Amino acid sequence: TVAPAPITAPTAVPLTKPPEAETETVAAAPIAVGGTGTLVPGGVVGGTGTGEGISSGGGRAAPINLPESATPPEPLTSNLIPEYPSDARAKGLEGMVILKGVVEVDGRVTQLKVMRGDEPFASAALAAVKTWRFKPAVVEGRPTAVFRIFKVPFRLKS
Repeated sequence: TVAPAPITAPTAVPLTKPPEAETETVAAAPIAVGGTGTLVPGGVVGGTGTGEGISSGGGRAAPINLPESATPPEPLTSNLIPEYPSDARAKGLEGMVILKGVVEVDGRVTQLKVMRGDEPFASAALAAVKTWRFKPAVVEGRPTAVFRIFKVPFRLKS
């Protein structure tokens, strides 16, 4: 009988994610939210010891759902409205697209996913929102990555 090899901890942390880590599933970060939905002091993923919720792997803050006591992200005035698809305009079509994404600590929008909306509006909304920038959400005095719902209407003026 051959004994199994002992399990050892890695000596270095890889700088890139393995392919199996690239999934569209986004889990709500358990880092700072307790069962009651309130922030848990010192809740940290990865263990940087700073209390900022930074994961040890990528150095990015894990997004959380925005607590009621927090300041929500604010869109910059330079954000452009999506371009109305010309074929939809010609046919008199209107629509609403609902996207879910993350407003990062640096104000970029990432992890966008279409929750509701049809083409060609969904593509136009995605293209626009990917370029948007925000003043980040503030939780307990710190910029924080948060999940956000984006409603993007496409309405023809009467």
